Amino acid sequence: MSRYQPLVVTLVCAIQFRISLQLLLAQTCPFAIPRRSPMGAWYKRLVCTITGTIHLFVPEGIPVNYRLKTTQLRRALASLEQRRQIFDNLPLDPQHAEWFRQRAWIRTIHGTTRIEGNSLNALEVEDLVTGAQSRFPRKEALEVLGTTKALSFVDEVADDKRIKADEPLLRHIHKLVLDDIDPMLTPGEYRKGPNTVADAQGNVIFTTPPSGDVPNLMREFGVWLRKGADGHPAPIAAALAHLELVAIHPFYDGNGRTARALARLFLLRLGYALGGLVSLDAYLDQDRRTYFQAIKDSNRAKYSPPYDATPFVRYFIESITGAADYVLSRTKGLTMVLAVLRRDVIDGRLPGRVQDGLVYAWINGSLRPADYVRITGRTKQSASRDLAAAVAAGHLLATGTTRSRRYRLGPRLAKIGPVAVI
Repeated sequence: MSRYQPLVVTLVCAIQFRISLQLLLAQTCPFAIPRRSPMGAWYKRLVCTITGTIHLFVPEGIPVNYRLKTTQLRRALASLEQRRQIFDNLPLDPQHAEWFRQRAWIRTIHGTTRIEGNSLNALEVEDLVTGAQSRFPRKEALEVLGTTKALSFVDEVADDKRIKADEPLLRHIHKLVLDDIDPMLTPGEYRKGPNTVADAQGNVIFTTPPSGDVPNLMREFGVWLRKGADGHPAPIAAALAHLELVAIHPFYDGNGRTARALARLFLLRLGYALGGLVSLDAYLDQDRRTYFQAIKDSNRAKYSPPYDATPFVRYFIESITGAADYVLSRTKGLTMVLAVLRRDVIDGRLPGRVQDGLVYAWINGSLRPADYVRITGRTKQSASRDLAAAVAAGHLLATGTTRSRRYRLGPRLAKIGPVAVI
């Protein structure tokens, strides 16, 4: 043993204690974070001033212990790489691309929370996130808002390579996911008791390691993340990070949402954002049974490394490709929508000024009067007349009362697929 090792260990503990104290201060004292400074910027300063030194002293630890048959992943990786090149050169109108991104954002928040049993539908999530409506069950609403904060934070720090994916970052993401829901869930803190991985119906997928092992496992996992996830390509690294965090299940709740947020960080940071147009979480939600089975196939009945990560990694990569293909099919459908609308304008069945609003409705799956006013710049009275004309032409269907009016796709637009999943 080196005579300097006790000093190094003491220094590591002191720095980690200071980080924990700063994060605790932020959690318990709102004034500790400047009101005009976003959480991401505050965390960046904290990381750069404190953890910028700690990586020099982090013990090596034991690497994440898994087996991976990379030869079985070549075809899946090649298919995904083809999709990435397509998205890099996608001939999409900038405004339409932005509407697809907004849609992907809502679908991601809805998908990752719905996987864990949240009952709000996509329209309700959209109303909550955009501030259009806030009267929802408290726990359901807080889950959505916490997840929104966590994903916003991930997107903000993804472009800053100075902030490493490591243990403190993971705990901070988890703290945002569960913030304000229930202090008994100890946001950002590791569990002190047993836990199991189950689906939204309560069916046990596998058992997790004892709580006493969690701190060391997470320390080793954090080192593995900081060192670059064994140098794997982004899709493999994202899948392995997701799988290992879910396998350890270090928190009482919010493990899945945190794992998917971590995977998102890897994909965004390493060039697989796909223009922000694709929602992997929504795809996993629609394919929940296979998603959970893939986790079980890799981790078996309990956490017992080295596990064969290949089944889950292959499924994860294929899921990104599947989510990308859905969006590509939607962009092809958009071409047909534009053709139908132009023809209706020429034939005099539709005012030309309504086209943008109807394109938004098709991309989003629905349209609120306020959306139409924002998109077109029309007054409320003019918007009402325009939307009535769109209903008469069969492009929209009015639902809800006057105050909560929302327009869904009418028969002329609904038949052009694939339609938005709402």
